[in-house]
Amino acid sequence: MTYSINNELPEAVILLDSLGDVQPDNTSPILVCASHCGDNGTFARKLKNCHVKAVFLNNAGIGKNHAGICGLTHYEAENILVCAVDHNSAEIGVARDTWESGIISHTNTLAEKAGIQSGDSVQEAVAKIIILIDNTSLIQKNKSSETHINENKESKVDPIKQTQTQIDGVNITVTDSITFLNANNAGDIVVCGSHGGVSAGHYAQKHRLKAVFFNDAGIGKNNAGIKSLDSLSDAGILACTVDCMSAEIFNGQDVLDNGIISVCNQLAKTKNIKVNMTVKEALKLI
Repeated sequence: MTYSINNELPEAVILLDSLGDVQPDNTSPILVCASHCGDNGTFARKLKNCHVKAVFLNNAGIGKNHAGICGLTHYEAENILVCAVDHNSAEIGVARDTWESGIISHTNTLAEKAGIQSGDSVQEAVAKIIILIDNTSLIQKNKSSETHINENKESKVDPIKQTQTQIDGVNITVTDSITFLNANNAGDIVVCGSHGGVSAGHYAQKHRLKAVFFNDAGIGKNNAGIKSLDSLSDAGILACTVDCMSAEIFNGQDVLDNGIISVCNQLAKTKNIKVNMTVKEALKLI
């Protein structure tokens, strides 16, 4: 079968740089997202509540304990087709590049049943999905259920989680995703399980953090996994990434306990933070 491929976005598809930007009133069944494919069920349940039927995510270098693709089974449990995109084919944090250049590296069984396989482009995979679903009826169904879902979203959406700890008397905020922060985190030193790409950097600036530690997501295409570090330094925010093989992505506690610095921005360097330090060693220098 031949699929017509171009860069024009089909009506059924929405592009998002971050899963944190998914809205409850979304009606697009196919999400091409530049976030990582790590999960513990939190984002899978969120996408189900937001009417997403298929999602494309970055494999984040796969990393420690295959954390970068562990979302495959969680999305499957919510009956969501998911494909992970090779981090060297598309920039993490940049959905447009995922759409235009992404190459599938891993799939769940729902994707396999749709005929999607490793090596397919994202656009080829989307074309296969569109052939299998009636997008018009799906969108109408989603719109008709919107009110019901919005009325009950408080009981369905997981509570946002962050914990506080101390290193040498300094308060540290630990969270699995930088998208879980809020206005109360202004000025915090944050250790998170997010990648260090541009979309994550936007959240760090939005919440005016003092310092932040990310996962480097395998660094990947065009250094996308660490791309926010320089702009954060310009914004006055100390930032480092840890090697994706030293700590699990989407696991802030593991970044704190086991993360090894892979890249640090100029502000971090002025504090004598260096590559190959542990996160805890670096925190003592802030």
